[in-house]
Amino acid sequence: MIKTSTQNELIQYVYNELADDACEQLEVALLQDEELAESCSDLLILQNMLNQGLKSPGQHTINNILNYSKSLSLQS
Repeated sequence: MIKTSTQNELIQYVYNELADDACEQLEVALLQDEELAESCSDLLILQNMLNQGLKSPGQHTINNILNYSKSLSLQS
């Protein structure tokens, strides 16, 4: 099982937030540990999937918000 500290380092690595020396050490570990490399690959896939997700609300949601806002202004 991968240690929590290593999982945190993997997340920092995926988001390019790991210090240079720690990054180099992790890359060496990735070459030597297949389980660690697989975990890193999984995180990269998840990151890619999250980046491809919807980034703006749908038109139906926007209309609901606008209608709600209009109803508030009519009550004043």
